[in-house]
Amino acid sequence: MLVSPVTADASVMAGMVDIYTLGDEDIRMTLDRNQVEWVRTCELLARWLPPAPGRVIDAGGGPGRQARHLLDLGYEVTLYDIVPKHVDQARAKGVPAQVGDARRLPAGDETADAVLLLGPLYHLPDAADRAQALTEASRVLRPGGVLVAAALSRWGRVFVRAAAGELGDPARHRHTVASMRHGHVEEGDGWDRVAYLHDTRELETELRTAGLHHVQVVGVEGPTGAWARRDPALNAGALELARVAETAMAEASIHLLACGTKPA
Repeated sequence: MLVSPVTADASVMAGMVDIYTLGDEDIRMTLDRNQVEWVRTCELLARWLPPAPGRVIDAGGGPGRQARHLLDLGYEVTLYDIVPKHVDQARAKGVPAQVGDARRLPAGDETADAVLLLGPLYHLPDAADRAQALTEASRVLRPGGVLVAAALSRWGRVFVRAAAGELGDPARHRHTVASMRHGHVEEGDGWDRVAYLHDTRELETELRTAGLHHVQVVGVEGPTGAWARRDPALNAGALELARVAETAMAEASIHLLACGTKPA
């Protein structure tokens, strides 16, 4: 989850690092409740990434579970993350990793066949920061290289509230309305202050503005992913619906995944 104070407030970013240091992102993606997100992300990467071998930069790659998966498939992977705990966890998996910033990647121009931004965009509430991260990703991509970026879905928040049985809660309703209007809730809790939720067209525009072509945006977990998070017995059905509805109901997902290609 790779960010550092450039235009963003330093204390807010420090709070984000604290959230991930105190939590355990390494365990999160192994839980049954998150298997729809994991399986769908792997499926989409298999669809979009150039075939192995190739060099992948995983910017904001967290504890390295996805990077390890790609290494096992034959890719050359380098991971950067702002959270030192994540870098240590990634190295323990045998992933080449170092502390770094998605907006200031310590990599040369046109040195990667693919760049992953599977966390940074939803921890950059400032549009200028997101643009800088996407510009950096484009800079290090070789012509014809692929960027894959994840985002939190602004409209998917309604489905999360429905699955939690919170639609009748006035405070939750106000929070949901603020999220949908602004993509960011400044007066919320610690997570809200470092989170940003995208509209699908907004995400597509951001990638195109960074100079990427052939941009696609799809939903990850699908319209019932929020319910599967609460009852993993629904995983198989949620996966099937997610595949069918990935474009027609993209915004119903908890997460969005976008890809774009650097012009050759």
